[in-house]
Amino acid sequence: MKAFSRATVLYNRESECGARRLGLKLKADGLRPGHFFMLRSPNTIDPLLSRPLGLYRVLDAAGEVLPVKRQSPFSGEGIEFLYNVVGRGTTLLSEKQPGDELQLLGPLGNGFPLPQDLGTDKAIMVGGGMGIVPFYLMAALLKDGLFLFGARGAADAALAEDFSGLPCRVEVSTEDGSVGAKGLVTALLARELTPDSLVYACGPPAMLKAVAAMAASAGARSYVSLEKTMACGIGVCLGCAVKIKAEHAGARGQLKMVCSEGPVFDSVTIDWDDIC
Repeated sequence: MKAFSRATVLYNRESECGARRLGLKLKADGLRPGHFFMLRSPNTIDPLLSRPLGLYRVLDAAGEVLPVKRQSPFSGEGIEFLYNVVGRGTTLLSEKQPGDELQLLGPLGNGFPLPQDLGTDKAIMVGGGMGIVPFYLMAALLKDGLFLFGARGAADAALAEDFSGLPCRVEVSTEDGSVGAKGLVTALLARELTPDSLVYACGPPAMLKAVAAMAASAGARSYVSLEKTMACGIGVCLGCAVKIKAEHAGARGQLKMVCSEGPVFDSVTIDWDDIC
């Protein structure tokens, strides 16, 4: 069983859209797009539960984002997370200063299957809001990648600028039309989707359900990263169960743990009526 490691805060600052960037000095290997970590403050039980955060970028020892390399798994001297302040746990996390320590458990989860392992070198990545997180590393691996990013407005859409140096095409939609196309990101997907598409998606449940339905209708493969409340991160507490269709049931019947058997699932296996 994995044990918690200690990591030093390199930076913890607000981004252009209000989300925070947390950089930690931690030698990490075997990192894949879609992995996550459980974070907590050392020597305290306030809050009691660790907070799951998805891996965003890989850093060098000085806290600089490593140059893009078309290789996986990734390794580095540090890692970066994106997170929103939404409750007590993330509020306390936002107060951490450079030099402070955090405890981490990870990398956890299965991550996205790599396009190369699925017989292709191109993919369509669909991110909604903070669903941008797993796709920076994924975009670095592709020869022919397309990232579709859905945001509420111009401030949120600014995160897509992180992808400007990556070898993929980026298209943005905003609900208010302030940047890119006006409307939902699924409208962008509808223009690009073909039967031979490989689709990866991360974002709000309703968006994931729509992407899964669109991919199935087109005869395309799609994989989704689900988000559920997690207490342990290793499949012990059973608090992040998700219902699977009967024909894809496993050892636990129609339940799978998002933390240990996900967070990435083939979208055709999910009982979407149970999620949305």
